[in-house]
Amino acid sequence: EEKQEYIIKPGDTLDAISKKFKTTIELIQKSNNIKGSIIRPNDKLRIFSAELLIEVSKSRNDLVLYVNGRFFKRYQVGTGKYGTTPVGTFQIKDKIVDPPWWNEGHLIPFGTKENVLGTRWLSIVATGDTPQVSGYGIHGTWENDTIGHQSSAGCVRLVNSNVEELFMLVPIVTKVVINE
Repeated sequence: EEKQEYIIKPGDTLDAISKKFKTTIELIQKSNNIKGSIIRPNDKLRIFSAELLIEVSKSRNDLVLYVNGRFFKRYQVGTGKYGTTPVGTFQIKDKIVDPPWWNEGHLIPFGTKENVLGTRWLSIVATGDTPQVSGYGIHGTWENDTIGHQSSAGCVRLVNSNVEELFMLVPIVTKVVINE
């Protein structure tokens, strides 16, 4: 069941509800027109809960989101030049709004032109037999002309509006498969 109704119980928080249903706080807020984090016991929430899968094709420069094994949406992406985007099976480890960028040991704050991460950062960690990598993720970009090309230092980049939508939809631990 992808969509369900949930009655808020005393002591519930959006964070706890999102974890219980393996969804995101942002999606609960958007689906229920909630601003901020205040919820009230006995109110009803519409909850979207499903098994999500992200599949990235380096050769097609696209990212496909699957919901319960069914195609949901395709996004054009930029991937790493010279084959630098790692392949294998990963999962989302962390999600950051307005991310700072660590570049060669230097912190570059969000909002400065040197910060290439755009408006969202979803870090990935290898799972199963995939070799561990560090510093890779899915992020936005201010350089929309890099989308559709192998143009990054290895991360998967989307137009900011698309990464914001993806960020809202996918919870931490969502599986990410990157193929050639």
